[in-house]
Amino acid sequence: MNYLEKTERLIREINQIHAQYSTDYFETGKVEKVNLSRTLANVPTAHILSYRLNLHEAINDYLFFADIKDIHFYYRVKTAERIFDKINRYLARQNQYPVNNILNDIFGARGILPSECIGEIFNAFGRIQR
Repeated sequence: MNYLEKTERLIREINQIHAQYSTDYFETGKVEKVNLSRTLANVPTAHILSYRLNLHEAINDYLFFADIKDIHFYYRVKTAERIFDKINRYLARQNQYPVNNILNDIFGARGILPSECIGEIFNAFGRIQR
């Protein structure tokens, strides 16, 4: 399998993990649903930190079942301290932004690819976006 196919599969798997986590976290009724298109002033910080902690604890379970065994990548869940920093920076601004725009990087994944494959992958994704 070539690197473009592996990259596409990694993206599909991450999207699937996101969808499954959202279902498990929000649709089970375990937690109160909060509209993340509201501003930080209207979303409790405790809710954001609970979401981060739950994601951090659950992500390895989701990755265990994902079809990614032959793909080299790493991931991270943003620390609570970094989230606090970001929340405080945005609360200090006059313009208020939706929480989902501010905290869209709680989870991040990066594929590890040979340099010679990067151009091919950028070209392929450029065609997809058009």
